[in-house]
Amino acid sequence: MATNEDYARRAVELGHSVLSSCEHGNQGAYHQCASLAEQYNLRWRYVTEAYFVKDRHEKDNTNCHIILAAKTQKGVGDLNFILSEANISGYYYRPRIDLELLLSLDPKDVFVTTACITGVFKYGEEEATRLILRMAAHFRDSFMLEVQYHDTDKQKELNRFLLKLYRAHGIPLIMGTDSHFIYPEDAALREHRLEANHIRYEDEGGWYMDYPSGAEAFRRFQEQGVLSDAQIREAMENTNVFLTFEDVVFDKSKKL
Repeated sequence: MATNEDYARRAVELGHSVLSSCEHGNQGAYHQCASLAEQYNLRWRYVTEAYFVKDRHEKDNTNCHIILAAKTQKGVGDLNFILSEANISGYYYRPRIDLELLLSLDPKDVFVTTACITGVFKYGEEEATRLILRMAAHFRDSFMLEVQYHDTDKQKELNRFLLKLYRAHGIPLIMGTDSHFIYPEDAALREHRLEANHIRYEDEGGWYMDYPSGAEAFRRFQEQGVLSDAQIREAMENTNVFLTFEDVVFDKSKKL
């Protein structure tokens, strides 16, 4: 229920610095976002929320989410390659990357987070721990555990699980949102859209789907009651990692 330009305007309104075209399973409308970033004086980042399974050659439609962001121009090409391969050799219900493709990425060029509640945790806590530690060992400083501020039992349980990994292994926390629209009052528009498409999601109470200010995000984490104030600040400040990435220039000399 929001366009990429709506997100650009909201970023400017809040004093934020980055615009990304991140979509599920692909890189989104990156040509449009590169132009919007230039128009609104934002920094464009090339990101995808890919679908992940342990082995793309198996008929596994677990389709966990995982965030992959290009840190360099080479990272853009590397993400293009594995997302193409996800469609060519990994397609089963969705275009899927696996551990082989993920670990082919160089941590100098690609940054990774564990994404939302539908990340590798869908495999269960024991297997998720194994996968996360494998990813962390490969990506090192280019890997973070994504915590979100939703007031739900499932999100609280996930944040507690991630907090255990953070304490035991020193893997940094990073704040994520799950934005489907800009302002809280836009929720009604989303409901109409879902109804028109005969889509119904159960148990959405307590989920925040807007694009909040930093102060509001902090308040929601406090209300959730899992992370300490210091941990909340750390997770929020770690989102600034996107400002350290190379500014990728979209080559407009080629017809698309």
